[in-house]
Amino acid sequence: MPLIIPLRANNAYIGLGKQSVSGTAVAPTLFPRWLDGTMLQIEMKAEDIWEGDTTRHLSQVIKNQQSVSVKLTCYPRPVEMGFLETAALGVGGDSVTPATVNTTLSASTSIGATAITVASNTGLSGSGTISLVIQPGLGTEEVALFNIPATGVGPYTLTVNSGYNSGALKTAHTNSSVVQSATTHTITDQYDGNYYTLEVGLGSLNGGAGTSFRVRDCKVETIKRSSKAGMLLQYEVDFIGIASTTVSPATVTLENHQPFYFVTGTWTLDGSTSGDAPNVETFDITQKNALDTTIQTEQLNLAATIFGQLTCEVQYEVVFQNANRIFQTYYGSTSGTADAQAIGTGALSLIFAQVDGFHTVTYVVPTIHYTKIGFPAPKADGKHFKLAVTGSSVSNQGANTFVVESIVQNTQTAAY
Repeated sequence: MPLIIPLRANNAYIGLGKQSVSGTAVAPTLFPRWLDGTMLQIEMKAEDIWEGDTTRHLSQVIKNQQSVSVKLTCYPRPVEMGFLETAALGVGGDSVTPATVNTTLSASTSIGATAITVASNTGLSGSGTISLVIQPGLGTEEVALFNIPATGVGPYTLTVNSGYNSGALKTAHTNSSVVQSATTHTITDQYDGNYYTLEVGLGSLNGGAGTSFRVRDCKVETIKRSSKAGMLLQYEVDFIGIASTTVSPATVTLENHQPFYFVTGTWTLDGSTSGDAPNVETFDITQKNALDTTIQTEQLNLAATIFGQLTCEVQYEVVFQNANRIFQTYYGSTSGTADAQAIGTGALSLIFAQVDGFHTVTYVVPTIHYTKIGFPAPKADGKHFKLAVTGSSVSNQGANTFVVESIVQNTQTAAY
């Protein structure tokens, strides 16, 4: 017999695309770099049929329903992050603040150039430095740091700051290339979500003999944003889709930006940047949309899915220094001494900023009710105590218009 060579398990891709209407799949536009834990599963509901045919035998099995589950685990890049946040938070959730600097190069530049000239100085006044992207979205894209204000009377000159590549550009750029500051996407939770197409290739790239599946009408069931000391910011996103087909494999194009590092995070806990805030070792913000997956009419597949109740839970672990958070949760205040009806209340603001000074993400959970504190466990090894904190995001009896907000600054100028 000929030797059968198995398909390599890393010969795989996952692609995402936003649909304009339900029922019509689209080609993927983003291809996150997946991690272990990413998977596709076709979910089938079946029923055993037992009939009185004088035997003890099962007559047949019928299929009642079929849908698809896709889990994506990844270290999201900034453009991918805005896409995933909008998918999780819902229709119309992305409010865009345009880039304050939006101009073009007035002349070509070479590798090692120490300055550029631009057609407009709007947003380039004041003093200090500014991070700008040249040729966003292209293979020659470069994010560099410049000194402001711009000089001259038009075209205007911007000098590369010495803190970036010793004051020299890394890439050559052509005349009339776009020069911009970051676009801000403020994304909040909404009433329902958009439909998305997900495409998963299993052994179908690089000469493989596997297959690719395209899943239409997907919505986000759960998204978990997490990280820990010394690691990258990681997303786990669970989608549920209505129907799938097999397709030819896509051409994969990867985003050319960096992921976010935990060490670049700036924490504000309960309105303070001191106390426990500088001493967080792990965290996760988990949002569940409770999709209604019971809308089935005269067909095998679901007719639609809709967002149900939104729950958002925050968990983090800090280096144990004092018992204030224990008292706050169980005794009603940091000075409490006995059981109390009051639940400890707080808030979270967390900013991750990349070293380029351009890409950032901010998570805002405006009102947290603390529901559990994991008491520090004694350890014979004498290492430090840890305090695990769990809380639920609430509307503050309707005072908050959202329970979770993500603010992403990146190179995408249009709303997601």
